[in-house]
Amino acid sequence: MKRYIQHEYLKVSHFTAREWEHPVHNHNHFELIFIHKGSGTHCVSGMNIPYDGPCLFLLAPCDAHHFEITAPTTFTFIKFTNVYLHGTGNIRLQQSWNQELDQLLLQARQKRMITAVHRMEPLIQLVVAEWKAAGQENSDTVFFLLQALFSMIKQVADQELLEASPKSGARVTHILNYIHEHIHQADDIQVEQLAELFGFSKHYLGAFFKEQTGSTLRDYVNQYKLQLLENRLHYSVFSLKEISHELGFNDQSHLNKFFRRYHAMSPSAYREQVQG
Repeated sequence: MKRYIQHEYLKVSHFTAREWEHPVHNHNHFELIFIHKGSGTHCVSGMNIPYDGPCLFLLAPCDAHHFEITAPTTFTFIKFTNVYLHGTGNIRLQQSWNQELDQLLLQARQKRMITAVHRMEPLIQLVVAEWKAAGQENSDTVFFLLQALFSMIKQVADQELLEASPKSGARVTHILNYIHEHIHQADDIQVEQLAELFGFSKHYLGAFFKEQTGSTLRDYVNQYKLQLLENRLHYSVFSLKEISHELGFNDQSHLNKFFRRYHAMSPSAYREQVQG
């Protein structure tokens, strides 16, 4: 399979295509693909998803994809790496960016496509216009426009997920969203705090969560945290000390012990292997 390598931290392109010229491929970057108009099928990691613009896809580097175009399609591609924010020198902004991506990529894996995106199109057009005017990846205007765009995407995706859930499903969706948003604050996602916040007894919350998700609360939190940790080791340049602090571990030793529970190697060895 072909792999496209992007050396820039950020790249924006806007074009109309009648035929898709690229083979099945994956990347070393994330892709936000906004389809303004047109129809066809987006083939993503073994799934064939019909599209009819406007709609939006968010892909991780590991996603292999191509398009089969039925009607001429107008695309905006926003391609970015996890080190996009490192030029700001602001560690809190970098961590905020990573945390937003964590939730968006989780939603992307669950749904792959977000519809009802008409309100986003003017913002996408502004991104394209500012990118053409600035012509560089470190534009402050583009950066803040993208922050606003991701905030809107999350809002729409959360609402779609909520509307698709039955009543009991909506309750567990609220719990899952809370866990995802507070995964970096370990004290906030203890069973006692969650039970009080969502109006359950401690024991009933455990039974309800297992019934709705098929997983114990503890296992779900640990697996989600492991997924975030693996993403950091794979895609970011944060040090292990920075990662352990961001993800709520007591220290680097705690992070190492947690990681070795699931992998027969240290986080450093894993990073060397996947970034190799």
